[in-house]
Amino acid sequence: MARILVVEDSPTIVSSVEWLLRRNGHEVYIARDGLTALASVRALVPNLVLLDIMLPHTNGFEVCTLMRRNPAYNSVLVVMMTALTDEADVQKAFKVGANGYITKPFKDESLLESVNQYLAKQNKATVKTKSGAPS
Repeated sequence: MARILVVEDSPTIVSSVEWLLRRNGHEVYIARDGLTALASVRALVPNLVLLDIMLPHTNGFEVCTLMRRNPAYNSVLVVMMTALTDEADVQKAFKVGANGYITKPFKDESLLESVNQYLAKQNKATVKTKSGAPS
C-alpha cells in the first residue's frame, strides 16, 4: 500500500498507530523527534507523514516548513497529528504546508479512514499528472 512515516514521541501512540497501519497493509516507519523525522524523510521519501507538533529537538511546524522548502518532497503528504486544538495552531499548520490536521485523542477507525482518504486524493492527483491532465 503506502509508505508512511509516523513522527511521534509518545510510545503508546506510536505502538497503536504502527499496529493499525501495518494491519491495514501499509509500510510504517517511526521517528520520535523532529531531527530524525527530517533524516527519515530524506532516506524514505514516504507517501505520507503523520506529524506530531510537540516534538523534541525540532517541532512539527519546523519539520513541515523544512520539507516544503525542498521541491523533492512536494508530493509527500503531511498530516499533523496533535493534541493542539486551538484554531491558531490549525491555521499555522496549513500555513507551513500541512495537507491535513488530525486531533488527539482519535479513534483508530477515524485515523485509518483519514489516512486512506488522504492517500486516495494523492493517488488521484498522481494519475492525473501522469496522464497529462492538470493536477
